Amino acid sequence: MVEIMKKTKRKAFNFLRSYFDVLNELEKDSDKLSFLTSIINKQFLNEDPNDLKFIAKLCYESQRHSIESSVKGWIRANKTDLQGYVLDTPRTDPPTNPPTNPKEEEGEEEVQEKEKVQEKVELIINREAEFKNSLQPFLEEFGSNTLNDFYLYWTEKKPKGKKMLFEMQKTFDVKRRLIRWNKNNFGNKEKSSAKKEDAALILQRKYGLIN
Repeated sequence: MVEIMKKTKRKAFNFLRSYFDVLNELEKDSDKLSFLTSIINKQFLNEDPNDLKFIAKLCYESQRHSIESSVKGWIRANKTDLQGYVLDTPRTDPPTNPPTNPKEEEGEEEVQEKEKVQEKVELIINREAEFKNSLQPFLEEFGSNTLNDFYLYWTEKKPKGKKMLFEMQKTFDVKRRLIRWNKNNFGNKEKSSAKKEDAALILQRKYGLIN
């Protein structure tokens, strides 16, 4: 029995590094296959996964936001669903072998470029979240204010930059950096200035320069 190929207008999608990382956390090949099939069917057919086993479903849910954002971005840019039906109009079957249109190809390239930009943004957001999570074990030791200042400083990036400040360092040991940050009172210039002013006032009073 020959299986009929499922119709889809989408030609490609970007397989994110986060998908790969999650895939490698799965031990069973059956779970890996289910996870990959769910991503592919959603990206090309906009079909939500059904009957996934617990671990495969958990992995898919962790990536659902980026997967659905990619699909919605393609639909929004093309103004059709993934099967080629124009949105908000009665459905008619698209031609079996539609002629190649240079403008359509250009539109597909533009969509892919937009997807790449969106995925870069999502990757940065994911890396920021990972960096933030790496600070959680030190909350009790250094406090939320210090961690927040540390996080805002080291996740800074240029307007069109692909890397955050901490990613541009040759080495970055979070605990050692935090100890140095706390010791040198980085990110807390107001308190540092206040201490210098207090010291100056003490000296002035000591030597009778002020009443």
